Amino acid sequence: MSIEIKKCAVLGAGVMGAQIAGHIANAGIPSLLFDINEELAHKGVDGLTKLKPAPLFSSSNASLIAPCTYDNDMEKLSDCDLIIEAVAEKIEIKHAVYKNLLPHLKKGAILASNTSGIPLANLVEVLPEDVQKSFLIAHFFNPPRYLKLLELVKGEKTSDEVYEAVTEFGETTLGKGIVHAKDTPGFIGNRLINANGRLVIEKALEMGLSVEDVDALTGTLIGNAKSAYFRTQDIVGLDTALNVSNNMYERVTTESDEEREKFRPHDLLVKLVEDGRLGQKTGSGWYKKEGKEILSLDLDTMEYTPTKKTRFDTLRVGKPIKDLTTRLKSITFLDDKAAKFLWECNAPLLIYTAEMIPEIADSIVEIDNTMKWGFTRDIGIFDSWDAIGVEKSVNKMKEENRKVPSWVEEMLASGRESFYEIKDGEMTYWCPLQKKALVHKPSKKSLNLNLYKNPKNTLKRDWSASIHDIGDGVLNVEFHSIFVPAFNPIDRSMNEIVKHALDMLETGKYKGLVIGHQGKNWSAGANVNDFKMAIDSGNLQVMDAGVKAMQDVTQRIRHSKYPVITCPFNFALGGGFEFYACSSHTVASGELYAGLVEAMQGLIPGAGGHLRVLLNLLENNDAKNVNMNIGRQALGLINPMTVSRSATDALKKGWLRKSDTIAMNSQHLLALGKSKVLELSDGGYQSPKYRDDLTLPGMTLRTMASVGAKAMKAQGKISDHDGLVASKTAYVLSGGKKGGLMSKVDEQHVLDIERECFMSLAGEPKTQDRIAHFLKTGKPLRN
Repeated sequence: MSIEIKKCAVLGAGVMGAQIAGHIANAGIPSLLFDINEELAHKGVDGLTKLKPAPLFSSSNASLIAPCTYDNDMEKLSDCDLIIEAVAEKIEIKHAVYKNLLPHLKKGAILASNTSGIPLANLVEVLPEDVQKSFLIAHFFNPPRYLKLLELVKGEKTSDEVYEAVTEFGETTLGKGIVHAKDTPGFIGNRLINANGRLVIEKALEMGLSVEDVDALTGTLIGNAKSAYFRTQDIVGLDTALNVSNNMYERVTTESDEEREKFRPHDLLVKLVEDGRLGQKTGSGWYKKEGKEILSLDLDTMEYTPTKKTRFDTLRVGKPIKDLTTRLKSITFLDDKAAKFLWECNAPLLIYTAEMIPEIADSIVEIDNTMKWGFTRDIGIFDSWDAIGVEKSVNKMKEENRKVPSWVEEMLASGRESFYEIKDGEMTYWCPLQKKALVHKPSKKSLNLNLYKNPKNTLKRDWSASIHDIGDGVLNVEFHSIFVPAFNPIDRSMNEIVKHALDMLETGKYKGLVIGHQGKNWSAGANVNDFKMAIDSGNLQVMDAGVKAMQDVTQRIRHSKYPVITCPFNFALGGGFEFYACSSHTVASGELYAGLVEAMQGLIPGAGGHLRVLLNLLENNDAKNVNMNIGRQALGLINPMTVSRSATDALKKGWLRKSDTIAMNSQHLLALGKSKVLELSDGGYQSPKYRDDLTLPGMTLRTMASVGAKAMKAQGKISDHDGLVASKTAYVLSGGKKGGLMSKVDEQHVLDIERECFMSLAGEPKTQDRIAHFLKTGKPLRN
């Protein structure tokens, strides 16, 4: 009998415990949040609506969390299926909490600790054997909503049923990436992320690099978070970084002092904490902000000086290369100071990580997933080793008398040149324990597109999109922008590939199409650079033709005889919304930031955005036609300020339809999309009826919008040009000259007047100024 988790409790209402309860609420699960008094418990719940970034999908989710105290409410634990302890990292405090809750645990309830490093063997010392069977470590990473990693540690007596229940709950209900760690100091994440922290500072001092030099080299250039090394510590807090280092230094006890020394906090970090310079929360740390100027710490004098950029060949060579693996291979063996610094820091980490198998994990996959999911790295440690070339780097390590782990040399001696390899639709990875390559078997709930990128399954590839056969008669269109890979702006290549996929569907050889990919964002809008090129060339007809082509494709998606499923996640703005909202069904990630933000560029939606909003609102309001209430809702939506904060917020506002699906785990989107295609296809799919009977509010809506715009202009909230843009949206939503509750229009009419208004704005000098300014600065222009 499987264990169902329907109600939870979190013990400890500090920032971490409260946010764990908050994310459980995001999944629609009620919980109790405990602390030592009512003030702290209520503060934990109330803080969830104030913290940034927001821990909650919607502030209303806080109502699912009940503040409780240990003295008055412990009996309420008897209703809970999962209790997560998140109190201070002191074992005597944790033991006291366990002893107090034991009388109130219901039979079969699961008890988990969110400890970041206290051994499980020590935690269970005060627990009876039957409770030990239901005990495990569930280590969330901060902030729990946004960091995907959940490290699970199983004890000797933890039952398989309990462990599997928490794995399923974490992966599917909470949307986490599960990593199976061992009961070792720091588990996987904290052990490795702190292993060369001291070394980074030592090498920076030795090589004369500044704080900003190090951050320029250790951020996105090598696939890490933009905040890189020093700025990340400022964000986290230098006191927190010092505590973690001290904890690791105390807990990593080996026969070799060399390993333990890796974790000893550097004197500079200790000094900054002693001085009260703790990072952002105190105004100074490795960086300091004075007015609008950012200063950085001089590592020699400990004074702050203006930041300056140093020119390195490594940056000159690496920055233009968009593909990360190609970039790493290109910069690793350069001969300038920057490349040498990176090598001196990364080579020891590569070696140490390899040495940690099997101590902290049995699989390189677990290690790489930890680094990607817990620290927002684009690729894992062994992925990056593959990228730079295993054999070449090992030879360099040997030349420098570094001790390479024997299993790495054994792998190379066997003829295997990389840790990972995709062949014949399977991903294999090298197993140091079995000394051979094993097939990686992903979760049945996920679909890895990389396995379909081969001559057999890739049916067509263009510069920004591809078509793959993902089996069972289902096609996939993948976006992979050549221009801005992280944001996938909609361009002509994507439009043509989608059109080609629809042509393939119409041959009758396939059951349906899934439009989805595994990049960083679904799509942050149309490629504004294309608009700029058309404007600069004085050829707005090209822009008009492009907008018409996008309208036509989105309409073909809507009325396809075969189901088309879209899988948006993260940013789905402007054209990104227009490309998913036209589908038969949308499977959206819980993290969905959708909206029509074209007004920031002095434009209105042009690829069917107005029609999509109206049709969404009609479905969500169970209405056949657009009344004034729906018209007002639509006006409010088509506004840069109404971007959704999550998928549940998107559903509430109208960026999703009530018939759409929300999945907490973004890795499940493609598999769910494929499943939905097969479900609809097998059920005799019928495309939606073409609406030629739409009634729109006409002049009444335009008048209301005009009055509102005048009031906002009088208050200085919008400019004259903003008012003009708003009037164009009102014109389209009202039905233009044919609008009115006594008239009927069809879908194409709405699209035609939308494009007409879009192009009229494209010819406006102030719109063109906004576009030019955005492309130059990345920021909107208010004119």
